[in-house]
Amino acid sequence: MRAVAGKNAREGRGSEREHRTTRRAVMGAAAAGAIALALPRLSAAQQPTVAIYPAAGTWTASPGTEISFRGISAEELGPVYVTGSVRGGLSGLMAPHGDGNGVSYLPDAPFVPGEMVRVEASGLPEAHEFGVARPVPWWEAMEARETAAPEDEPRVFRSRPDLLPPAINVTTPPAETAPGYIFVGAKVTDGQNGALMLDNTGDVVWFGLPKVTTSMIYDFKVQHYRGEPVLTWMEGTTPSGFGAGHFVIANSAYERIAEFQVGNGFDGGDLHELMITSRDTALVIVYSAIEWDLSPVGGPKHGTVTDAVIQEIEIDTGRVLFEWHSLDHIPVEESRIGFGGLDNGDRPFDYVHLNSIDEDSDGNLLISGRHIFAVHKIDRATGEIIWRLNGSRSDFEMGEGTQFAWQHDARMQEDGTLTLFDNAESNQDLDGTVASRGMVLDLDEEAMTATLVREYIHPTEILSTSQANMQVLPNGNVFIGWGSAPVFSEFTEDGELIFNGRFPAAGTSYRAYRHEWIGQPAEPPAIALERGEDDAVTVFASWNGATEVASWRVRSGSSADDLSEIGSAARAGFETAIDGLVADSYIVVEALDAGGAVLGASDPVED
Repeated sequence: MRAVAGKNAREGRGSEREHRTTRRAVMGAAAAGAIALALPRLSAAQQPTVAIYPAAGTWTASPGTEISFRGISAEELGPVYVTGSVRGGLSGLMAPHGDGNGVSYLPDAPFVPGEMVRVEASGLPEAHEFGVARPVPWWEAMEARETAAPEDEPRVFRSRPDLLPPAINVTTPPAETAPGYIFVGAKVTDGQNGALMLDNTGDVVWFGLPKVTTSMIYDFKVQHYRGEPVLTWMEGTTPSGFGAGHFVIANSAYERIAEFQVGNGFDGGDLHELMITSRDTALVIVYSAIEWDLSPVGGPKHGTVTDAVIQEIEIDTGRVLFEWHSLDHIPVEESRIGFGGLDNGDRPFDYVHLNSIDEDSDGNLLISGRHIFAVHKIDRATGEIIWRLNGSRSDFEMGEGTQFAWQHDARMQEDGTLTLFDNAESNQDLDGTVASRGMVLDLDEEAMTATLVREYIHPTEILSTSQANMQVLPNGNVFIGWGSAPVFSEFTEDGELIFNGRFPAAGTSYRAYRHEWIGQPAEPPAIALERGEDDAVTVFASWNGATEVASWRVRSGSSADDLSEIGSAARAGFETAIDGLVADSYIVVEALDAGGAVLGASDPVED
């Protein structure tokens, strides 16, 4: 795969410059009231390379934004002067970034919607200006849910009656699958939603619930943070096909080691992406509804639109290290849904519907816009579009079988190919005539051509009208979560189905993954007792999330300090029953590994 863009890509960047120039002309007029300051400047040789966010020339910043300066210290920056075209001189705090490579200005009060903001400092080569958007309320009421009595019978455990995960049916037993467990963010109409880890039989390994029962969990997967494997997910609500929540990182003991929100005063983080970078920062998405001119697409001049925002967040401090706005670079005319289409009704025009972010080997960003049928490569340093793949303004010649629609989860692979999930349609009535698929594309960035390498279609030709993902596994297999269809599957590299699982009716997961994972819960094993008519005791043992348990040992005695073994059994799924025991007053279960070492013990229970 070559890294030099061809003629079409250069023309695409020219079109973007025209779009940005028009926006800047509007901003220049709005900035007429900004206060100009004459400051001493460093010479060109003295100037550090500084990136500032919100970027110069944007008109989509949040009223609650901070101003981030990357590549410069507070001392190098010098005194900062921030003025608004409406409010005049503004005050605030300066907060250093945790990595030592930047500083943020935190205003004492929000900026005024619609005003221009001018930033000056002696350490900057010139004044920096950006515009503040006019946010628009757009929340939809969430429907009430019954969490304790789902219509479809959940799994029930005697030792953990607080957990009611959906029952998963494995319809294609595993055959030479990649190692690891299955990770889904279980979403059900009734019953408990949560982070669900499964084995190849469909049995529960770990079920984690959100802290607030009205929340749901999305994009549950394994990533690396500070050199260690961790679990990550988004936790929040989904009022309008997007997310409004926060992000969670948990360690191998299932302890929450980080919980963070999006920055700059936006109304919550989106469900579609949480990517931990090699820098131990987080790339996330924000959906921001603002006032915008929609006359180019047949809407009102003072309409409302959703701006797709990407933020890179410093997890420890919450500082915003990078921010990119779709409306600064992708005009609304590129949308393929049409104003008012796709059941938008009176909601803001969701013209892009950003649903994935990835980093290329050169550090640039790859994004997928469902409603523009396109994948964009974004210059990380400038924010400008390097190329567009597919959509109405593709810079690539799309080869046979390469065109896609309503897609999700665009990823650059180590071999230089691009993978994505092609939903193909958004109309479920077409089920049986149209099939969704996973795709592998080869992109020649010199000739600007796209070629289909492989595709993955379910034997039943599933149509997934929303959500979904495609994961390339270390052994070359492919794991697909079918999104709105209640299915997850694994294929060999050449397309043979070797595993398939299904949710119960009305159960789905936004994405599904396979990852290797070792868990040692911080909480002790759980125990429940049942005494039969013959006075024999059945012990139920479980340990939510423990992956190394091979067997259970039961000990009993007349006091908690004097216990002897009375029985044992090999682990038999999430919960193991050891029956026919003659027990004394106190009973404990111990979890043993394959070598017989004790991994953990329950608290003593009195029978």
